[in-house]
Amino acid sequence: MQRREFLQLGTGALLAGAALSRADEAHAAQAPSAAAATATVTKLKVDAYSRHLQWLRTADEVAAAAIEMGYDGVNLTVRDYPGHVNPANVAKELPPFVETLRARGLLVRSITTNIVDADTPHTEATLAAASALGITHYWWGAFRYELAKPIWPQIDALKPRVAKLAALSEKYKMTACYHTYSMPGTVGSAFWDLLWVLREFDPKHVGFHYDTGHQAHHINGLWEVNLRAAGAYLSALAVKDYMPVQEVGGAGQGGDRPAPTGPAAVAPGGPGGAGGPRGQGRPPGDANGWRTRTVPLGTGLVDLPRLASALKDLNFSGPVEVQAEYPLGGAESARDAITIPRAEVLGAMARDLQTLRRGFAASGLL
Repeated sequence: MQRREFLQLGTGALLAGAALSRADEAHAAQAPSAAAATATVTKLKVDAYSRHLQWLRTADEVAAAAIEMGYDGVNLTVRDYPGHVNPANVAKELPPFVETLRARGLLVRSITTNIVDADTPHTEATLAAASALGITHYWWGAFRYELAKPIWPQIDALKPRVAKLAALSEKYKMTACYHTYSMPGTVGSAFWDLLWVLREFDPKHVGFHYDTGHQAHHINGLWEVNLRAAGAYLSALAVKDYMPVQEVGGAGQGGDRPAPTGPAAVAPGGPGGAGGPRGQGRPPGDANGWRTRTVPLGTGLVDLPRLASALKDLNFSGPVEVQAEYPLGGAESARDAITIPRAEVLGAMARDLQTLRRGFAASGLL
């Protein structure tokens, strides 16, 4: 190993260690003692992800479906590409939708937005409307690297953008939850890069929306290190499953994936351009055609009992939603119409929930 490489590795280790230390300190300040955590387990509530119910347009229809499947609440999409609530009209559309869901006994704690940073159109209006309804968490992201340029300056350039969003979150008493994609060049895929940024801000206002499927790409167990490193910055959880496949040619499948939103730019028409920050493209595969695809929960790489054990140790109590991004007649990719029977879509989403409950049973979290 060359001296320069050794020094770079040493510096990276120190930076990662500093980030972990800061995250651990924040977690220790907010979490109860290990004995208290053992004595009192916070029961988690699980939300249906309304992106997979886009083919149901009214709040009553969405509520009926969520109840039929056995979910505790709904993570509601406030997006225009598409979503159940249009952010351009959020003050008018969000309250009645949320009130209808809650009137049916469902929780609405979290919304999925197209917010990349504080300058994304309709950001403050969305937070104001959500906060007024007592919603506490919102999904944000994703940033992309320009890989031909040095990485660390790009990470540092994110700090003022995160600072502005953290300030808005504080103003509206909400938490911005950054989704941990695994797409090539995506900030947060390595996890420690974004933790390095977030550690300078209060985890009450910015944190991670930890995606079990995307993080399962770290098949050597690093996913658990990342999860535990988050500490108090673990704000919300998206549960889905991935498995590796070898493909030579052939069409890709849909999914909730980020489009380029480089650290320095937000497209004039909104984050990520006309298609929004999460398009329907697929990432380039690895060597020899290997890639991952989304599969029903419990059939891929995600170790649910091990995940539950880590969450219990962290005393995690944030919002949880299950994402069904495997082929599901168009429901997986937010289509307005489905090509398979309603019962088949809802049955698959219900089975994912049941699988999650079985996988978490020993932990007492569900």
